[in-house]
Amino acid sequence: MQQVAYTVVQRETVSGRALERAILERVTMRLKASYTQGPAGLALLIDALRQNRELWLTLATDLAQPENAFPDDLKASLISIAGYVERNTHTAARDRSVLNSFIEINESIATGLATGPANDTQIAG
Repeated sequence: MQQVAYTVVQRETVSGRALERAILERVTMRLKASYTQGPAGLALLIDALRQNRELWLTLATDLAQPENAFPDDLKASLISIAGYVERNTHTAARDRSVLNSFIEINESIATGLATGPANDTQIAG
């Protein structure tokens, strides 16, 4: 019950940019954590890859909506990244270079959300 209440308060007080950055950072942290778990990390990796794929699918779906106010070139670039994640998620489970590319992409986007314009324009917005 307390967790639900905290989540509601957090959603109401955290800006869209900060929330998106936090989600990207959390998923990226899970991708990185799977490195250190050895063979037991495979289940963690698969779950983190699933979450990453779902995140990018959600972002792409929102970006494709006509009411999304992002510039068309930025929307196209982010949707292209979502396509890359979709096409390569299974490969990332066995190819560390692909997994590293996911981590680098997420970190770059999270950094951009942290250092971007002061307004509250957000990816999923």
